[in-house]
Amino acid sequence: MTTLLCGALDHQIEHHHLFPKLPPNRLREIAPAVAATCARHGVRYRRATWAENLVAAVRRLARMSLPPAVGAA
Repeated sequence: MTTLLCGALDHQIEHHHLFPKLPPNRLREIAPAVAATCARHGVRYRRATWAENLVAAVRRLARMSLPPAVGAA
């Protein structure tokens, strides 16, 4: 249920990078296969909780809402 409420923030690898059009309930189903494939090929599979990802998203939005630093290009 939390996956649906938070917009699949707990499955960002699957959603954002691999299957952006897959609905959140299906992302949970494919996550073990994605993790196994990453392990088989030596690719790091980073998994964070939805709460950790939500905090990171809010922090990013807060940073993006600030005016650019003086002298920044």
